[in-house]
Amino acid sequence: MSITYYSYPRDKDKVLSKHFKMGEFVSSSDYTSGSYPSSVPIHDKLPEILEKVYDHFGATCGIICSGYRTPACDRSVGGSGSGPHTLGIAVDVYYYKNGTPIPSRLVSCYLQDIGIKGIGYKCGGNPNGTHFDMRGYGVWEGSVWFGDETDYSSGHNDYYSYTGTKKSEVYPSGSTTSSSSSASSAPSTSTSAGKKTFTTSQKMVDVIKTWEGLSLRACKAVSTEKYWTIGYGHYGSDVSANQTITEAQAEALLKSDLKVFESAVNAAVKVNITQAQFDACVSLAYNIGTGAFANSDIVANINAGKIGHACVDFPSWRLSGGQILVGLQRRRQSEMEFFGTGANFTLTSTMNIRSGPGTNNPVKKVSQITANGRECAVDKSANANAVFKSGTVVTALELKAVFSSAAIDVWLRCPSGWICARQNKDIFIK
Repeated sequence: MSITYYSYPRDKDKVLSKHFKMGEFVSSSDYTSGSYPSSVPIHDKLPEILEKVYDHFGATCGIICSGYRTPACDRSVGGSGSGPHTLGIAVDVYYYKNGTPIPSRLVSCYLQDIGIKGIGYKCGGNPNGTHFDMRGYGVWEGSVWFGDETDYSSGHNDYYSYTGTKKSEVYPSGSTTSSSSSASSAPSTSTSAGKKTFTTSQKMVDVIKTWEGLSLRACKAVSTEKYWTIGYGHYGSDVSANQTITEAQAEALLKSDLKVFESAVNAAVKVNITQAQFDACVSLAYNIGTGAFANSDIVANINAGKIGHACVDFPSWRLSGGQILVGLQRRRQSEMEFFGTGANFTLTSTMNIRSGPGTNNPVKKVSQITANGRECAVDKSANANAVFKSGTVVTALELKAVFSSAAIDVWLRCPSGWICARQNKDIFIK
């Protein structure tokens, strides 16, 4: 067993692994009690295991909701005052992939597979929260507990049978070893200049099919259109009146059409983006056309490195024939979520942290936000309003566009709460 003792706040920004800093291992309840503990023990393998889970599931965000606790803090949340959290060998954690929580049953099964013995399924009763500790290592060898946070009277030693989880859910690629490549959703290649080129993920293909709708007989949405449309929005001179096709032919036409838009996006975007961002751009281009996409502010902002501006500009494309269409607003919301969820953005102004999207929701108190968030607050006092400093980097767990006839606002949910990312034409993230 190996424990390192850290000093808070001196070491709070110390990077312990790719995605986790020392300050994240301090439980929030200790802060609200008045002050951080001066000495914080952290088992050296905790960051390593956190990263293994992160990489295996292709997570885009991991949040430690409870790490080291003082004995008083542990008792205040229902613990014994001497449990694994007080020893610095335990964490309660939530993982997200593109804003979608990774269920605790999957995380618990994987932790079991890599040899973790202290596992708390559905931590605090939440189906997406997981406790794990390092019992089974060092001096804790033989002290084995497969727990269940929703049923403390039961110990469980096989999470697959207990939760009804299939191996294929934990290892969708068929591999039984941890690999970040198993989480990739679509193939990509690299050009000689180092820029990746993508093809559309099946997830986005399915989304586009939903938005376009399926017509197995040629039709015209507007009688004055030059050509007929068939399948999932396939339009052109090769479609004739009264033509019919099968669903399989419709999907083949869609995938053939997508190649044109994939090429257009790969050509227009000059910098590296993620698979999800590429998918969002393909969906937009498929809807507005390759020319409009290539000349859009979204492309200009991406190429200028202003990813935040590009993200919140998706909702602007809500007009057809000069009219606002609710269907387009919904599609732009979906594309914006693909583009921005899980990404990191930098605040360009001081911003309030609210309990929900919209100024009608109250500003949170500093004691109500995460440990990392408190370090970014203008005033760190527990009872002060939570206001993040300009320059704070936030991870988008969710994005929500609020539409009116005159304006568009965009709200971003980070681990601490909701932040206004766009208010009409003013943009507060980059």
